[in-house]
Amino acid sequence: MEIRQLRYFLAVADCQSFTKAAEKVFVSQPSLSIQIAALEDELGSPLFDRLGRRVELTEAGRVLADYARRILREMELAVESIRDLSGAEVGRLLVGALSTVNSYLIPPLVCRFKQRFPRVHLQIHAEPSAMIEEQLLANRLDVGICLLPVSSDRLVTSRLFTETLMLVTPAGRRMPVRRVRMRDLPTLPLVLLPSDYCLRKMIEAECQAVGVRPQVSVEMASPEGILEAVKQGAGMTILPELYVRQRMHDGALRLIELCDPVPRHTVGLAHLAHRHLGKAAQEFLRLCRQTLADLRMDEEPETGGASRIPAPAQVS
Repeated sequence: MEIRQLRYFLAVADCQSFTKAAEKVFVSQPSLSIQIAALEDELGSPLFDRLGRRVELTEAGRVLADYARRILREMELAVESIRDLSGAEVGRLLVGALSTVNSYLIPPLVCRFKQRFPRVHLQIHAEPSAMIEEQLLANRLDVGICLLPVSSDRLVTSRLFTETLMLVTPAGRRMPVRRVRMRDLPTLPLVLLPSDYCLRKMIEAECQAVGVRPQVSVEMASPEGILEAVKQGAGMTILPELYVRQRMHDGALRLIELCDPVPRHTVGLAHLAHRHLGKAAQEFLRLCRQTLADLRMDEEPETGGASRIPAPAQVS
C-alpha cells in the first residue's frame, strides 16, 4: 500500500467519480484506475460500487477512508514538525470554530495570524461544538474553539470566556417585561437550532431544571437564518449576546435578559492530547487570547467601562 494510492482513493471517494478524481490529482484516468484496482487486489475487497457514472464507497471502502485520512494527516503533521525544527513557517492549520464565535472573533484573529504566518494555509470550519470534538478526536482538526466542558479526556482544553444567552425578539414586538424567567419560555414561540446542537441541548437542560419545556415552533441550522426569521416575525430565539449584538445595527432586533437561572455557557480552546502542536498552532492559540483581550478593550469606551466580553482566562 502506497501513500499515493491512498491519495487517489480519497480523491475518488470525495469526488464520487474516477474522471473528476483524476483531474483533481493531475493523473490520467487509466493510471488512477490501475492504482485503485491494485489497492483493491492487495486488500482483497472492492472499495467502490460502480453505479454508472457515479461511484460510492463499499463498507470496506468506508473503513479504509477513515484510516486513510488519519494516515495522510499524520504525514502532514510529521512534515510540519520537521519544518518547525528548521524554522520554516509553512504548512497547513485546520481550525474548527463555533458559528456564533465567527462573527466577532475569527475575522480579526485571521488577519493577525496571516500577518504572522503568511505562508501557512489556514482553514476555518464553522461547525457545531459536538462536530468540532468529533473532528478533533479523528485528527481532522488541529485546534477547536468549542463549548466546554468537552466529552472526552483525550482532548486538552483551556477556558476563553463565558457567554450569556439572551432572548431575541423583533424590535417591534411589545414586551411588558424587561426580563423573562426561564420557566415562562413555554409561553413564547421560539426559533431554535436543531435538537442535536449543543446550544439547543443547553437551553433544554436549563428549562428542564425549572420543570418546563420550551415551545419550539421552528428549527433552523443557521444562526444567521434564525435571526432573519425573527426579524420577519417568525418568533423569538435564544442566542449568545455577543453574537447578536454584532447584528443589531439595523435596529430590527431587541435583546431581553433571561433569568432564574441566567443561561450561560463557557467557550474554550481544545486540541488532541499527546500530539505535537507546531509553531503556527501555538501562535494561533496565543493570538486567540490576545484578540479577545483587545476586543474587550475596544468595547469599554462604548459601554462606560463595562465590557461585554469577559477577560480571557489562563489555561486550566
